[in-house]
Amino acid sequence: MKFWLSTIILLLSFGLLVYSGWYWWNIQLTAVNTEDKTDQTLVIANNESANSVLQKLVNQNVIRNYWVAKLYLQGQGLDQKLKPGSYVISRNLTLSQISEALTQGPKDVWVTIPEGFRREQIAQKFASFSQFDVSEFIQLTATREGKLFPDTYLVPLNMNTSDVIKMMSKNFATKVGEISNENLILASLVEREVRIPADRKMVAGIIKKRLDAGWPLQIDATIQYAVDSAKCQGLRAKCEYWKPITDTKFVSNYNTYLNIGLPPTPIANPGIEAINAVLAPVMTDYWYYLSDNAGVTHFAKTLSEHNLNVDKYLND
Repeated sequence: MKFWLSTIILLLSFGLLVYSGWYWWNIQLTAVNTEDKTDQTLVIANNESANSVLQKLVNQNVIRNYWVAKLYLQGQGLDQKLKPGSYVISRNLTLSQISEALTQGPKDVWVTIPEGFRREQIAQKFASFSQFDVSEFIQLTATREGKLFPDTYLVPLNMNTSDVIKMMSKNFATKVGEISNENLILASLVEREVRIPADRKMVAGIIKKRLDAGWPLQIDATIQYAVDSAKCQGLRAKCEYWKPITDTKFVSNYNTYLNIGLPPTPIANPGIEAINAVLAPVMTDYWYYLSDNAGVTHFAKTLSEHNLNVDKYLND
């Protein structure tokens, strides 16, 4: 009799323990405060870990327990499905509702504009936005090539064309400030010509030396810009920009093989490193340079040395 009584008590105790654990677990899944509908902003960065996101949620007091939330996400297979962007959350949301929101997608998304993109390429980055019009962007930025600052932006999915331009232009004003048109054009050339940041100041120095000496710059990227502008008409979504040139005699004011001096406008939107390189160039004895297929820059003091570099690194 005592055995059975002890067994029953043990089973009841175990059941009570299981029930208490189940009850506690479910409490952790509920909203922190069902009456508090105050909006809070949660920003998930690109490649941010689930652990980091959960810590933000704890800090903002919108989830009850870090470890319960972590186990919940892992159990649901959601910990690898969190999408970067900006979310509006509040303390009246359950853990399930928060998890659903963070995996379905944000109201704001991260958009990265690489250094050296031209306007048309930038436009395609926003082409899927509901209020953005590619043709309008091309029209409104006709005189803004070079001033659409390349960066990673957190952008509302409903941002319209004008606001995208204002956002990028404001960033340019903040990051760059005042810069002469000549230096901006030079920076766009350096951006397109040199892949290795450490070489940019030397290339900037060479370009300035050739300008001062009245030499043609002979920069392939200027012909690429001219050819692409004619071929793509600024609007074709699938146009391949910056393909290697096959004709240095393409007739255009941008062709720096045929024309002395700088092209009329920037040919791309340079990043801050290219701009800084132009503002503080390194002057050397070099007059020539080329970038091989791996992006490595090779310098030469004479035309004969340069031609040897061409044969060695480009004519394989």
